[in-house]
Amino acid sequence: MKTLKPFGKLRPECLKISLGDRNPEVAAALAAAFGDLAEVEVVTGDLLALACDAIVSPANSFGDMGGGIDKAIDDFHGGEAQRAVINAIGAQFLGELPVGAALVVRLSSRRFPFVVAAPTMRVPGMLARSTINAYLSMRAALVAVLRHNAGPGPAIRSLAVPGLCTGVGGMPYAEASGQMRTAYDNVIGGQWRQVIHPALAPYAIF
Repeated sequence: MKTLKPFGKLRPECLKISLGDRNPEVAAALAAAFGDLAEVEVVTGDLLALACDAIVSPANSFGDMGGGIDKAIDDFHGGEAQRAVINAIGAQFLGELPVGAALVVRLSSRRFPFVVAAPTMRVPGMLARSTINAYLSMRAALVAVLRHNAGPGPAIRSLAVPGLCTGVGGMPYAEASGQMRTAYDNVIGGQWRQVIHPALAPYAIF
């Protein structure tokens, strides 16, 4: 595990976000996009080696976690994660969680007790390079975490997020990282308040 960009001075009760990827080029693009944010660290390596409350699973709308970071998450949880995500999608979204929506699933593990399902594609293998799916997935994950934290029960104070749409999705790393940063600014930075007309929304013209 190598830290490319450490946390800065943290505000009390802030949401700490650990971005990273096994691919050093993806991690470098994330560090370039998020380099000025104290509440964000960027690492190269296995995100599951960190000690975070939650991790984003960017799989697909049906909760299939059969490859990549999603399989690693499911393996980390002994096969519990995929079952729990599929069951939650069935209960809350009647079997299909759209890209741009996310849900928080609680598991039994002491490390990473929450998985945030935030699909970057509808079905496994669908290319995302000409989409805004990295933005939609990141935004949905952050909204889901903030909504979770507004409710009862243990809050999520630290979130691990891999490079979104950078694997099978085929999105250029700089584009994906830029979309993720736009989502962060929109939700955590409060820029959504400035969208008083759809034409002012991020990527209204893409």
